[in-house]
Amino acid sequence: MSKEKNKFKVEFTLKQHTPIIHFQSEQVGATLRATELKPKFDRFLIQQNDDLPKKKNANGSLFLEYKVKITAIESNIEDIEKKNPNNGKEKTDPLFFGNMGDGKKKKFISSKEIQIEFKSFDTNIRQAIQKYFEAFLANTNFGTRQSKGYGSFYINNSKFNKDLIPYKVYSFSTTKWKEDIKLFYSFLRQGINLKNKYETTFYSKPAIFSYAKSKGWTWDKKAIKRRYFKGILEQQDGDVVHYSSSQEYLLRDLFGLSSSQEWGRDYRNAKIEKEDKRKDEEGKPMLQRFQSPLTFKVVDNRVYFWVNKTVDYMLNQTFTIKAGKKEGLELKTPEIFDFNDFFEFTFSINLRSHIKEKYHNQKEYKDLEKMLNKIKENG
Repeated sequence: MSKEKNKFKVEFTLKQHTPIIHFQSEQVGATLRATELKPKFDRFLIQQNDDLPKKKNANGSLFLEYKVKITAIESNIEDIEKKNPNNGKEKTDPLFFGNMGDGKKKKFISSKEIQIEFKSFDTNIRQAIQKYFEAFLANTNFGTRQSKGYGSFYINNSKFNKDLIPYKVYSFSTTKWKEDIKLFYSFLRQGINLKNKYETTFYSKPAIFSYAKSKGWTWDKKAIKRRYFKGILEQQDGDVVHYSSSQEYLLRDLFGLSSSQEWGRDYRNAKIEKEDKRKDEEGKPMLQRFQSPLTFKVVDNRVYFWVNKTVDYMLNQTFTIKAGKKEGLELKTPEIFDFNDFFEFTFSINLRSHIKEKYHNQKEYKDLEKMLNKIKENG
């Protein structure tokens, strides 16, 4: 190819840090897809520089005129095992429970190296690509479960620059990112309750409960139990059960809206449904899906995490809560919720009093303590 044509190209070599979950894994060259990368990158570039020459597609979305070619070097495909709670020996992934019958068999794809070639005849677009692509990668993961760290790519042989992320960034080092993210996220949002065939082996109430308590709030799980499962509630123990206030808030869904979920055997597998009280012109709930504002980015055995501004869409909204055929409960999200304040509270929790002493020798306790200490050390 001539040098004259090469001047229209911008090229990068990427290192893949975590597998991408892909449903087209049988196709040759299945990896990071231009069909996912380009629309995301278009939006990112336009946010950074609204003066770039834009066009509209048939759906009305803005796009920039450049082409993307992605080449994967030495790709590896790995099956994702189905979750089987009756067989503890079966290999499962901590953060992705495998193919659950959605018709698209997903697999993990990893590549030794990714080569990306951008081509544009517009000088301003090429310059913007050169200037902002690293920042785009720092802020973005790809594929399924991307907010939990899957599909993380970064410029090869480059140190991760957290200053490219426009939010407060926290981090900890790890050699087992999947297990640690799962443990940490569970500690934040829903708590940890591990059991074997005979007993509970590890239990920790969630940080969001303790944070709510510090604010004089009742969190949503207690409010739902109090309304629909009073008999079960009266048989339970601990301050998660006994503490309450008149200020009830929907809090766990600030981490991502779970509009339908099934509570376990203790609740007879009750189906809990949440619906935005606001309706659109067709009578449908205005907010039916809300992706987690919390992103985990894994680069070179370090987990970075932050919360973006989309959480604002969930604040001061009212949801109707149903439990099977039972209904009547309405819960609002808080008018104000500062995730960074919540994080600082979480990192200051005294685990020795937060978690019962009988669990202090468990691996989960030691791993959680280690993570929280590392996050505090990193400021």
